[in-house]
Amino acid sequence: MSNKQQTAVEWLWEIAYNRELTVEDWKQAKEMEVMGKETSYADGYKEGYKRAMELVEWGITKKIKG
Repeated sequence: MSNKQQTAVEWLWEIAYNRELTVEDWKQAKEMEVMGKETSYADGYKEGYKRAMELVEWGITKKIKG
């Protein structure tokens, strides 16, 4: 994550510091947590794909030069 996204726990803490938490706050935090996990998975998959492509390029370059 380039710009650090606020986690559900950080978000809840910030709200709780200023007022009492509501059921809606807890629902929102749960949604934030799910979205954070989906984003982490997507980022990890993208990085894995990028690394695989780098290895393929390296293999092709090595075969051409070798």
